Amino acid sequence: MNKKRITSIDVARCAGVSPSAVSRTYSAPGKVSQATRSRVLAAANELGYRPNALARALVNSGRHGSGIVAVVMGEFDNPFQPWLFGLLTQALQQHGLVPMLVSVTEQCDIRARLQQAQSWQVEAAIISAGSLSREATGRCLELSLPMVLMGREDQRETVTAVLSDNRLAGELAADHLISLGLTRLAYIGGRQDGQASLERLAGFRQRLAHHGLPEPVVTDNPDYAYHSGYHAMCRLRQQHPLVEGVFCACDALAFGALDALRLTDGPACKVVGCDDTPQAAWEGYRLTTVRQPVELLVEQVMRHLQRVLSGEAQKGETVRITPTLIVR
Repeated sequence: MNKKRITSIDVARCAGVSPSAVSRTYSAPGKVSQATRSRVLAAANELGYRPNALARALVNSGRHGSGIVAVVMGEFDNPFQPWLFGLLTQALQQHGLVPMLVSVTEQCDIRARLQQAQSWQVEAAIISAGSLSREATGRCLELSLPMVLMGREDQRETVTAVLSDNRLAGELAADHLISLGLTRLAYIGGRQDGQASLERLAGFRQRLAHHGLPEPVVTDNPDYAYHSGYHAMCRLRQQHPLVEGVFCACDALAFGALDALRLTDGPACKVVGCDDTPQAAWEGYRLTTVRQPVELLVEQVMRHLQRVLSGEAQKGETVRITPTLIVR
């Protein structure tokens, strides 16, 4: 049987007070007498009433802020993104803030999505720009909101950005493959306008050149998804069958590459990923990968978000976190 939702009017009737007295008990307790407050709280407890936090946030947003933080994110077929969203959600809630997911795809009207989010009196935004195109990120930067970027720098240097040292990630992957005695190497990249993918390739190339090795074979993809890694590795097997080692721009691409290797003929080929998502440790993969210290990334995002929420001017600084190699 469906239970009727208890409202403030029900509480007012039970307590024998006006609905406005119930409202003031929760929104402005100093404006009601102790006796009235006690009666209201007792009635609320008896009925199982809980005040509508969203409604109060919207009413009070001009004075105290709604506490709602939009998390703008795309590419949920890359396991790094839901993992990151889970950690951001936990961190926001621990700080008494309310996360609102704004899911963005290549096909959606991002301007409409952002306007919809703003209609809920969003107080700030965290932009997972590594999962968005450059154009979509630009749309986000047009918002009149305090914000922090993740995974991509603000070229205008007006918004703080937090990201991994992606060039170092590429260098670590190259050094590992070279240490195994491999010389014919390839790179499976993500979206062509992705800052992380381009910087990881730059670091990878730099280390190969430092060791006097030839340029890597490079395959670009429209995204960072498993199926893109799978098809990229199939193409490599057909067009460059002597490749001995592959660095992938993210773990999802690497998972696809590993599964393609299992189903195609050819010499042994080592695969290195980037992210160290939880799936990288699964027995079916045991993926050697460059770990993004995602907990530190989230910690830095929250630190800078608190600064902008407190009214500090944004300096447009870029915070880079050092990655590490995880060998499995």
